Amino acid sequence: MKRILSSLLLLIMGSMGYAQSYRGEVSQGNEAYAKEDYAEAEVAYRKSLDENENPVEGTYNLANSLYRQERWEEAEAQYRKSAEMSNDPSVKAQALHNLGNTYMAQEKLDEAIKAYKSSLKQNPRDNETRHNLAKALKQKQQQQQQQQQNQDQKQDQDQKNQDKKDQEKQDQKDNKDKQDQQNQDQKGDEQKDKGDQQKDQDQSKPDQPKDDQQKGQAPRKDKISREDAQRLLEALSREEQDLQKKLNEEKIKTKPIKTDKDW
Repeated sequence: MKRILSSLLLLIMGSMGYAQSYRGEVSQGNEAYAKEDYAEAEVAYRKSLDENENPVEGTYNLANSLYRQERWEEAEAQYRKSAEMSNDPSVKAQALHNLGNTYMAQEKLDEAIKAYKSSLKQNPRDNETRHNLAKALKQKQQQQQQQQQNQDQKQDQDQKNQDKKDQEKQDQKDNKDKQDQQNQDQKGDEQKDKGDQQKDQDQSKPDQPKDDQQKGQAPRKDKISREDAQRLLEALSREEQDLQKKLNEEKIKTKPIKTDKDW
């Protein structure tokens, strides 16, 4: 990224027309900045802002000292402020360039790209700003690719986890069905064994007499009416008479005929 110190010195060289007290504070700030004592430089630049009617340079220099201390959000505010206050395109371009650097340090790629593009509108020939913009765009592309890769990996992992759960569920169901079938088969075998044992016991017992089988059973009585009984007796009487008649006829037919006179 573009070196901030060179921009700082150029701005200070253009500020020699200010009051002696202002130049003194700025000079102290520059000396501290050159010694990399950025906290002391910050104090001096803040004092210069209190005494300067046109604080663009002091604001910009203060932003640089905050940047060196990695106080990114405070540096952002001062760079934006100096860019808004300045009417000089070169100063505005420098402030926007360094604002982009501040965003890059925080990995705020979208904001950095926007700041670099705004800087190039003020100074289209700044190759360092072009370089930083290209770098930010490349990192943005890599970030998007990484995000897509992470998303794909997450989806793959989620699918694997779901497949594993489904397989475990199916295995549990299969085991349950298998156990139920085994229990059913075992129950059927037990019933068959019990039936075979009962059959063997029945076959080993001696046959019971009919009297024993019918023991305890009362003889069945056929109940008929008096009229039916009378008709039955009459029918039996007629049959007996018919039978007697037939017997008599047979006797007549079989009686031998005498051929000789009985003298």
